[in-house]
Amino acid sequence: MMNELSREIYGNIDSLSKIVFYLLAVLSICCFVWGIWIRLRIWRLRHKGGLNLSQVANRIFSKVFLQKKVRSGPRKWGAGLAHAGLFFGFLVLFIGTCLVAAEEYSQLFLGRDANDPIFHKGLYYALFELTLDIGGLALLAGCGYFIWRRIAVNSSMENRISDWVVVLTLLYLGISGYVIEGARIILEGSSPAWVSPVGLVFAVLFEGMGMTTESASAFHKVNWWMHAIAALGFVAAIPYCRLLHVVAGAVNIALRDYEMGRLDPVSFEEVEEKGYVGSGSVGDLSGAQLIALDACVSCGRCQDACPAYLAGKPLSPRDVIQDIRAEVLKLDFAQLSNPEGTAASSLDGVISEETLWSCTTCNACVDACPVDVAPLEFITDMRRYWVGEGALRGTPAASLQKMQRSGNPWGMPANERFDWADGLGVQTVRENPEFDVLYWVGCAASYDPRTSKVARATVKLLQAAGVNFACLGPEEKCTGDSARRMGEEFLFQELAEANVDTLNRYKVRRIVTHCPHCLNALSRDYSQFGGSYEVMHHSQLLQELLSQGKLVLTGNASGRKVTYHDPCYLARTNSIIKQPREVLEASLQNGQDLIEMKRNGCGTGCCGGGGGRMWFDDKPEERIGRDRIAEVQQTEASVVAVSCPFCLTMMQDGLAAVDSDVDVRDVAELMAEALD
Repeated sequence: MMNELSREIYGNIDSLSKIVFYLLAVLSICCFVWGIWIRLRIWRLRHKGGLNLSQVANRIFSKVFLQKKVRSGPRKWGAGLAHAGLFFGFLVLFIGTCLVAAEEYSQLFLGRDANDPIFHKGLYYALFELTLDIGGLALLAGCGYFIWRRIAVNSSMENRISDWVVVLTLLYLGISGYVIEGARIILEGSSPAWVSPVGLVFAVLFEGMGMTTESASAFHKVNWWMHAIAALGFVAAIPYCRLLHVVAGAVNIALRDYEMGRLDPVSFEEVEEKGYVGSGSVGDLSGAQLIALDACVSCGRCQDACPAYLAGKPLSPRDVIQDIRAEVLKLDFAQLSNPEGTAASSLDGVISEETLWSCTTCNACVDACPVDVAPLEFITDMRRYWVGEGALRGTPAASLQKMQRSGNPWGMPANERFDWADGLGVQTVRENPEFDVLYWVGCAASYDPRTSKVARATVKLLQAAGVNFACLGPEEKCTGDSARRMGEEFLFQELAEANVDTLNRYKVRRIVTHCPHCLNALSRDYSQFGGSYEVMHHSQLLQELLSQGKLVLTGNASGRKVTYHDPCYLARTNSIIKQPREVLEASLQNGQDLIEMKRNGCGTGCCGGGGGRMWFDDKPEERIGRDRIAEVQQTEASVVAVSCPFCLTMMQDGLAAVDSDVDVRDVAELMAEALD
């Protein structure tokens, strides 16, 4: 009985209809291929460097087929599951259609009769039909959720009429497939209930409405044609609507070369050739960036994660991508294939200067994007252009001038850079050339009295553990991290080359720093200028010393409840999450638990000080990071521990603005208090 299970592929469809269907199918595929070909010409696929095929395969498998990033995020699990259901349902139905086509063409090639299937029979056929039934239900569930969300929920997803057409077409394809199956069952006789359970439900429903075998034939044929036309139209439309992200998103994930926390350098030769630095026109966008523009589905996840947007700033990472894409789409085919034509399309006025400098470069938008689009890459490239045009003014411009003149954003003299260490017996690299670890102090701890206490606490711990360390003292300059993130690339390169020359002259191999921004610059940026070092955050080294038994703590740092704020450049950008917490837990009283904020780890909230925002004069009610201050207060902790000098300052100022008495301490300060 099982071996007899099968069905004619084009049952109830005459030969002329089959010919017309094939002609329409060819037309649909041609429309699809033409649309993708246009996008390929626009992308130009100028991918940097070679491809690591194993990494590409891993990204495709985890992020495309398993929908890993789509399903991530506590606030997005519903939409993530719905999208996964829609994706897998569509994929199953697409593969099923391909298998049916393979059976049909195999029969034609071998000259077999339509009633004598080659492999579309028996157990295979039964499992095939059942799988398609389940896939159709997943598709319908996904469509139903997204329709409900668009109607009943204030979603961050951009809402277009074309989106309604897409989701309603998918809904129709899913339902009409079951309708056709129900009519076919009446025509050909019922199959076992488990083979096509949903189709059988429709067959029973139709029979209950009085459908006969004769009426089922016409009903089946009309619905088959409506379903076929809708399906072929859907395929043809993919490159011309938001569905393009199905292709562009997969390509972007596969070819993505953006490394979080790392910016590509600009050469003087490039500036001489263009006459300016950064992205000033569409022609300055790389092939990878053009792919990313088409990959963006405008879901709004980046916007939901952006601290600047949450603080009421004019920055929406989604709008940045969509506005630039709209500018690209304004160009005709000839312009897009001609570099001079794209260069003529200026980005001036597309994204405002206020929008660009609202960004804290926290990488939250990059981390949130399910198809690996990096809005931050576009923002920093355009910042470079506007800095080159002299558009940055006020206090941030003054901080850059001080960096260039004095080697630090405070404009303080180099001979005062080592004053923080008075009375500690700290040696410089000249005094201790046999040092094992270089302690990179940074500008904040060198010149800001409050942050200097962090450096003094760190030194106390290193000395207690017997670490052979030294400092550069007056020879240390700003790493230039803020300069590079603000867009002043060549000032950064000047500072980086000077620091690399100093570090290499003293044969530095291992560096520890309490500043995540210095850590990121020294480890990721300086490698572009001949600096290759093992760079550690002070919490990493302190945790290492604890585990080796070189530091003994009494565990009575504060006697108060403590919450920990993850710095963006430590947790999200450099994945250093566990070590600061282990240091804190060892420093707290026995039995005292560390209170976690709602957003923590890689999903941390931004303090608002990164990307050069530290040097902007915002009114308290306009500061980025107010939501983070609210989270600190919600924990009812009396101490908020930090591990970044920018976070230390921003947290103190933010808490003072709301008259909070919560104390802000670096993890090293709390650990030093607990030192035996």
